[in-house]
Amino acid sequence: MPAWPDAGRVAGFLARAGRRLTMLTVLYGTAFGLGAAALAGVAAWLAGWRSLPAVSVMAAAAVTGAAVAYGRAARARAATAQRVEARAPECRNVVVTAAEVIARPGRVSDYVGARVCRDAAAHIERLDLGRLFPATRAALTLAGGAALAAGALWLLGQPAKLWGAGRPVDVEAAAVREVQITITSPEYTRRPPETVHNPSQLNVLEGSRLRVAVTADAADVMLEMVSGPVTLSSPAAGTFVGDVDAAADGFLAIQPASPGGRAGSRTLIGLTITPDRAPGVRVTAPGRDLFLTDGNRAIDVTIEADDDLALASLTLKYTKASGAGENFAFVDGSVPVTLTKTSDRQWTAAAHWSLGSLGLGPGDLIVYRGVATDGRPGGAPVESDAFIIEVTAPGALATDGFAIDDQRDRYALSQQMVILKTERLIAQRAALTPDAFIDEALTLAAMQRSVRAEFVFMMGGEIEDEEIEAAQESELTEGRLVNRGRTDLLIAIRSMSRAAAALTTQEVTIALQHERQALKSLQAAFTRSRYILRTLTTRERIDFERRLTGVLANIARDPRPAARVETPPEQLELRRILTSVEALAGRDRYAPSDTAAVTGAAERLLRLARPSEATRAVAADLTRSAGAIRAGDHTAAGQTLARAAASLSAIARANLPIAPDRAGVAEAGRIRGALADAQRKRGGR
Repeated sequence: MPAWPDAGRVAGFLARAGRRLTMLTVLYGTAFGLGAAALAGVAAWLAGWRSLPAVSVMAAAAVTGAAVAYGRAARARAATAQRVEARAPECRNVVVTAAEVIARPGRVSDYVGARVCRDAAAHIERLDLGRLFPATRAALTLAGGAALAAGALWLLGQPAKLWGAGRPVDVEAAAVREVQITITSPEYTRRPPETVHNPSQLNVLEGSRLRVAVTADAADVMLEMVSGPVTLSSPAAGTFVGDVDAAADGFLAIQPASPGGRAGSRTLIGLTITPDRAPGVRVTAPGRDLFLTDGNRAIDVTIEADDDLALASLTLKYTKASGAGENFAFVDGSVPVTLTKTSDRQWTAAAHWSLGSLGLGPGDLIVYRGVATDGRPGGAPVESDAFIIEVTAPGALATDGFAIDDQRDRYALSQQMVILKTERLIAQRAALTPDAFIDEALTLAAMQRSVRAEFVFMMGGEIEDEEIEAAQESELTEGRLVNRGRTDLLIAIRSMSRAAAALTTQEVTIALQHERQALKSLQAAFTRSRYILRTLTTRERIDFERRLTGVLANIARDPRPAARVETPPEQLELRRILTSVEALAGRDRYAPSDTAAVTGAAERLLRLARPSEATRAVAADLTRSAGAIRAGDHTAAGQTLARAAASLSAIARANLPIAPDRAGVAEAGRIRGALADAQRKRGGR
């Protein structure tokens, strides 16, 4: 900056003018960018894009317009003096001259430079930048661009229309124009509704509600699902709406029809239901069984849980068992925990558990586990693997001369525990869904059979089946079996059988009566008659060294022919679909009537009892090929059909059973047996 008195005033004025001009240029550029963004939004709406990519394109257009405008303003900053002179001709070119001499002070003498700057300063004192370069027009332009962009954003939330959507409805055409599906997830998921346009495949959460809106040239539109047809209502001409529940995998088939009943081309949409996964819960610390000599210790327990959506609760529960034989007393409880929520889907619970408050004595047992629930209504709590804490009693070793199982059965069930679980199931029946109640009852039936099997085994396995057991029951009542303890045990086992049968048919009240009778008989056998269950002496141990010994030459072979393997109906249907698709894939040209055949093949695939991801992908390819046939693109239709046929062939080959070479296997077995016999005769191994 030259040391002329008025040079700074002139340079400051020109700098302020340059910044204002830059601001106005950026405003205009942003306005034009928003206008371009609005056009891009309309194009995206017509193309059926989702909101997210369309908004991204609009934002990119606005930012690009502003950046281009700023770059142009920066390049034009040197011409600020000329633009001032153009708006203020009374300056008579003195401002331009002052800008030049300030930029190159060496070209003029100090007297000339000071005089020019003084004259320029006198002129700019009378200038107002707001009047020279008004911002009103730029602001209005920017507001117009913003309004256009806002209108485009609103438009993106509306159903996508075709250019001809405003034409009158031709009910005789029987054709679908556009499909819009709004997916409303179950309320407990707290997910916002999602709208999709013209989908070929839907993947929704179990229990979701689907609102299907169809725009069609038709008098009537029928929506068909695996569960059956659904009639769509028509609030306006050409518009058909209906609500359906997403309950099972399958498809949505939209069938338009004319007033005379003539059916148009079906629109097929694959439907995949994703079940809400039950929470996963595990005890990570100590994560093992504990055998303590002192029941007053404290332990640190850590539980981790996760869910696919959101967890609702995580607790540490225990069951204390004290007593002996079948005279057990069970006490349930929970332990206070400190929750750490990494997210809605991942929780950690920690507890410093003091066992002294439980009053544990020698031989007492605690079974503890983590219990988690999610927000699904009626969802059963999920328990982790159970671990035990046992206060060991002195002298718990077996007497010499007897052999017992050295692997402690950690999960042995008692009849008292079966009764406790049955009582819980009866109390919770109103809060459980029918399927959950059946599962719990069948689980209890399995537990009851397990307890019965343990007592049958410990008695020596005398009870072979239900018929012999029932025959002996009459002898029990007549007193022919003298051993009273054995009598009580047999009555208990018979009561367990009846309880298991009642639980299998979900008659839990009757089952509870039989369970209590079994417990009463067991207590009588263990206390009054002092019945001692059988143990294995050392001489009765199984000698595993003698396994697989002996002569195998005289072993009888099964003369019956092998059963004929029947091809599953699903495999047969898959082959029929493959045959029809291959016949279509080999053509060069397609007629409009082929659309129904391709759509029908896709629908038959989705109707299979167990559709897989591979079959759903093939159905999507067939749907796309049907659209290509309707559009007259024979090349794309043929390529898609060929790809679908290749995929179907691979699926059919993967499902073929591998038949063993029965003759070769039998011959190889005979050769190995003869070789083994020959080696034994010679004293070899």
